[in-house]
Amino acid sequence: MTSALTAELYRRIDALPIVDIHTHVEWKTGTAASIGDILSYHYYTELTNSAEFQEGKFPFDDPEALTRQILPKLRFITNTVQYDWLMTISREYLGIAPSQWQPENWKAIYDRSVEVMGRSEWRQEMIEQSKIVRVFLTNQYNDDLEGLDQSFYSPCLRTEPFILWIDRANEREGLGEFLGRPIRTTDDFVAAIDKTFEKFVRHGMGYAAMSIPSNFQTYDVAVEDAQRVLDKAVSGSELDACEKELWGAWAMDRMCDACRKFDRPFHLMIGVNRDVYAHGVPMGMDLFDSVNSMAGYEHILNKYVDVKFPTAVLADTSGLELTAAAWIRHNVYPSGHWWYSNQPTDIAREVRRRINAVPQNKIIGYFSDAYYLEFILPKFRMYKFELASALAERMERSLVHPNMEPFSLDDAMILAEQMLVKNPAEIIGIPGI
Repeated sequence: MTSALTAELYRRIDALPIVDIHTHVEWKTGTAASIGDILSYHYYTELTNSAEFQEGKFPFDDPEALTRQILPKLRFITNTVQYDWLMTISREYLGIAPSQWQPENWKAIYDRSVEVMGRSEWRQEMIEQSKIVRVFLTNQYNDDLEGLDQSFYSPCLRTEPFILWIDRANEREGLGEFLGRPIRTTDDFVAAIDKTFEKFVRHGMGYAAMSIPSNFQTYDVAVEDAQRVLDKAVSGSELDACEKELWGAWAMDRMCDACRKFDRPFHLMIGVNRDVYAHGVPMGMDLFDSVNSMAGYEHILNKYVDVKFPTAVLADTSGLELTAAAWIRHNVYPSGHWWYSNQPTDIAREVRRRINAVPQNKIIGYFSDAYYLEFILPKFRMYKFELASALAERMERSLVHPNMEPFSLDDAMILAEQMLVKNPAEIIGIPGI
């Protein structure tokens, strides 16, 4: 692979508009207010807490104090891609060179960020500079969506309260308040799902989504058994593991029913183990199970043949399994590179797997998982370079490989645009893209 070819491909790919199908951006604000907000992203608090453990909490409620506390610790993470994202934000948006990131400069860096990010025109300038054209959100069923700019944002429903948390009284009460009557029967529960989808579709819904525990199981459950579990939860009795699993399987089917009814995809994000590290920072307590399998999803993937399932996996050991599932299953679409896989080494491997084995109209290239719009550009640049590298390698191999069809620069760009723009638009359904 020549660096010149990779550079040319990257230049062309970087000119493509950004369609970001999964973020945690708060649509009413969108952007960060200071570099303190940027440094509050869990990657930075996780890494600095890991590098130099400190007892006590980070001052998340004071962005200036957080900047002062974290900046001296950044020297431990200059080797990481997360540091590279931060320096891209610093150069591209703030005009601050990496050499200026010294502990004694923390106040000047903070003040500069407030000056730049506090301008009324900042959001629009940053979006145009980054070429962001569509951002998908992460929303709870009862989020306020009134006034949402549907030409730029697509709300996406998180389904954990329905599928995983029915045993929590406050979650049931919240669903009941949203529905307008207590959740006492399975019919009440289905009505709450329908009302939620109706609300989200009115506001330009992207898809339903779920961050799913490792080795989750889906299977047919009789409605009588689901009602028995609900009755026990409503009575205040604690559900055992088998009952939680049974409810999850039944509720997952009802969510798939709604996706079918309202013609929306269900984005599966598979394999997280929550709260395993007791000394972690917020969002920095979760890991994954390396023996997690997609076998538990065979029921819904076979039953709901008319529902699209964009899918991301957390463990690298699940990467080949996802590629194989997309190889044979018409309704599975490999989607991005999630969380711990969202770094160059794993992206490089998975991109090559997917472009060698999955139909080209099924691959959703990337999503940022960003909490602020400022993170979208550096993260997409990371991905775009790895994609350019993989496509350049394929071009060069096609020149000498005895059993490979020619693969030109035009072919590479067609595939890149399909993965980054056209496939997300067609698979999820994005108006105007």
